[in-house]
Amino acid sequence: MAKVNVTNFLANVGGTSWLHRLDPRTKMVILLFFSIIPLLFTDYRFIAIFILLSLPLWLTAGINFRPMVGPFVGAGFMMVIIFLLNAIRGPGELKSLDPNVAFSWYYRFGPIVVTSHSLTRGLFLAMRLAVPLTIGLLIIATTDPCTIGKGLRKLKMPTAAVFMLLAGLRFIPIIMEQLFNILDAQTIRGVTSSRFQRTKLLILPLFITSLRRTRTMGLACEARGFGANQWNNFYQDFRLALPDKLLMVVSALLAILFLYVRYGLGMGLAGVGWIK
Repeated sequence: MAKVNVTNFLANVGGTSWLHRLDPRTKMVILLFFSIIPLLFTDYRFIAIFILLSLPLWLTAGINFRPMVGPFVGAGFMMVIIFLLNAIRGPGELKSLDPNVAFSWYYRFGPIVVTSHSLTRGLFLAMRLAVPLTIGLLIIATTDPCTIGKGLRKLKMPTAAVFMLLAGLRFIPIIMEQLFNILDAQTIRGVTSSRFQRTKLLILPLFITSLRRTRTMGLACEARGFGANQWNNFYQDFRLALPDKLLMVVSALLAILFLYVRYGLGMGLAGVGWIK
């Protein structure tokens, strides 16, 4: 069952919703908007606004969320790590005289200290990371990797950079599938149920199979004359339809609005010492 879930990671690509039909360049604009504009704010309440803005995209994309459980768990784990690394501090922070890191309360558990400043800082950093991660997952789940590559070439991105992106999108599911194949082989051969022992026996075969995959990919690229042409001719015509133009206009207007809120009104900043 695990392998089926890994294979179905891109099961939503063939959907027919309005988001699936968008031009890949429009999706890149959406991704840039949700990746850059939130970086201007350090108040987690403003970051929450961007998360709310992304909810209509998820709810109207016609996505089956079951195959997305694995990526969501991975993204959630990463955000928890970011939160803990910033929320937990040492006793030295209690002696800080920097007004940018002032705190109103703290709890101390032996060598670990959690303050109002560190908790707020960890919260907004984790939330700010959640915005581009979730939108990136949405774009990947609703767009064929080859279509993403063609859209990036239309935006004049170098062929080598496009190839690296496509290789990453294709390679990660393949590696995960190999991992579950090895786990199944261990089970058939009666390997002990100890998680430590199974992990120890898993690392070397997974590393070797990954190297074989990369070598095969390199030979295939050489056989097909990679880099001989610029990959500018497509059998599929890309044109911006009315929904694409509307979304680009809305994205531009929202970007201008948030820039005015941030720099014109001076809002969206929280004194949590986020640069420190």
